[in-house]
Amino acid sequence: RARLLAGPLRQLRRTPPAQVRAPHHVCSLQVPKRKRQHRRQARLAGGGADDAVVPTFCYKIEAVLGMRFCDPDQLIGKKRRNRLAAADNTICYLTRGTFKEDQHDAGFADTRGVELEELYENCGKAQLNGAVKKYRTAEDEAVKAAIAEFEEGIED
Repeated sequence: RARLLAGPLRQLRRTPPAQVRAPHHVCSLQVPKRKRQHRRQARLAGGGADDAVVPTFCYKIEAVLGMRFCDPDQLIGKKRRNRLAAADNTICYLTRGTFKEDQHDAGFADTRGVELEELYENCGKAQLNGAVKKYRTAEDEAVKAAIAEFEEGIED
């Protein structure tokens, strides 16, 4: 006898016979909610996943490695194809630095895309301007060298 599963389409989701049932890790709807909660609690017991949830912010800039005006992952297809609206423009820097929960945290080194506003608030104007100036100088030199190398390849 077929047992109906909960949900709005329960007529369509009858319990399959035992020999064709998918393992529990494939179809979470067949795993009872209480069992899923116990699995999640066991997964989080080590604390590793909890640490990843806590937001961290850049408090020290070691180097700026790149810059962009928006996060393309946040844009839908239509916004990617058309001109960006002012609301979609957010200056972000690819920053290698020290990230912390707050000023009292020891922090850790990482490389991330960080919005200009966060860098200004947490690192200060002087540190931000110095790092951006170094980045622009390095970028100009790298572009000039790449163009010169490209032009040498054309002449040969």
